[in-house]
Amino acid sequence: MAEAASDWELVGKTALLFVHMQNAIVKAPSPLEPLGHIRATEEDKVIPRMEKLLAAFRTKGMPVVFVNAYTPEGAKLPVYGRFWPAVSRQRVNYLDTPDVQVIDELKPQASEPVFYNWPFGIFQGNDLEKWLAAQGIETIVLAGVATGMAVGVAAFALADRLFNIIVPSDTATDGNKELHEVIFKAMIPAVALVTTTDDVIAHL
Repeated sequence: MAEAASDWELVGKTALLFVHMQNAIVKAPSPLEPLGHIRATEEDKVIPRMEKLLAAFRTKGMPVVFVNAYTPEGAKLPVYGRFWPAVSRQRVNYLDTPDVQVIDELKPQASEPVFYNWPFGIFQGNDLEKWLAAQGIETIVLAGVATGMAVGVAAFALADRLFNIIVPSDTATDGNKELHEVIFKAMIPAVALVTTTDDVIAHL
């Protein structure tokens, strides 16, 4: 799935962006366990690779930013689709709860902002775009869970804004393995460089 170490180089100032690496999505116990993302995160060992990538960025003094999902109180939800009834039933990912906190393994430092988005797009309802512009960021290394509703959506939101995007495929996973494979084989390569954690670190 991932490209081998290749002849490429970072373009401009680069930031590491973690999407939805929060307790309710990747840590048990959670109302979201039936989605399978927690199991996939453990089985595919993506968190240790994220820790390695995070350490490399911090060692180099490169920017790190987090975007976590939240559910607004009293949000009016659409009628169609399986996602919305689940949100309504489970009452999960409300602000100021442990659900929306970044997992301990990736705990942000004081200089690493955490933005919150609703419902899907990473730029929805926050100042992430302003922060990236203020930092002069041109390239994003993107990691997170799940591949379908987080990483894939985020990649195209970033592409809409003409960022250079690098996605280490071994730092993403999904409870739906078929969806994960399709997104990494057929979608993300259209707008991003798909590679590995070790390859990204070698190019920092």
